[in-house]
Amino acid sequence: MDSIVSRIPWSVPSTAALTDAIRDPKGLFVMLAVVVLVLYGLSVGRTRALVSLLSIYVAYMLAVLFPFLPWIAKKLPESSRSMGAVGLFIVLYALTFIILSRSMLKGRLTLGEISLWQVLVISVVQIGLLASICVSLVPLERGQQLLGPMHRWFGGQYPLWAWAVASLLIMPFMRSRRSRE
Repeated sequence: MDSIVSRIPWSVPSTAALTDAIRDPKGLFVMLAVVVLVLYGLSVGRTRALVSLLSIYVAYMLAVLFPFLPWIAKKLPESSRSMGAVGLFIVLYALTFIILSRSMLKGRLTLGEISLWQVLVISVVQIGLLASICVSLVPLERGQQLLGPMHRWFGGQYPLWAWAVASLLIMPFMRSRRSRE
């Protein structure tokens, strides 16, 4: 009898897979992009990191439900049609982030003083969720071409679901120091 874990098509890559990713220029670029995004997430701040995480969920929902994507895809050149959904998601994410950052909701989502490791965890989960959403919006071959060996962490429904659930599961642990006292 197979367990559900044995049926999951992706697994944690070995050290050899990570070494191969570093040797591959695309893998090295992806890892460099992750480091830059984590540093950006740390510099953005606690409240904006949470607003950004909420914006990712809202933008993904809007991008998936957007009824005019086939019409827009016809207007794009053939070579960039597969990236049309990703572009739409990024535009919707930016708009949602701006709207939520300027709304009364920002005051409600303030985390106050949380530790550096908590901001780092939020940033890593955001990066994973953003990457997984973007890869899920392009055809499988294109996602594998873009990410190379890192595709197993971000491509497909299982990683997308895992990153989405991980971002929800960390929220109860992201309380400020003041609220614990």
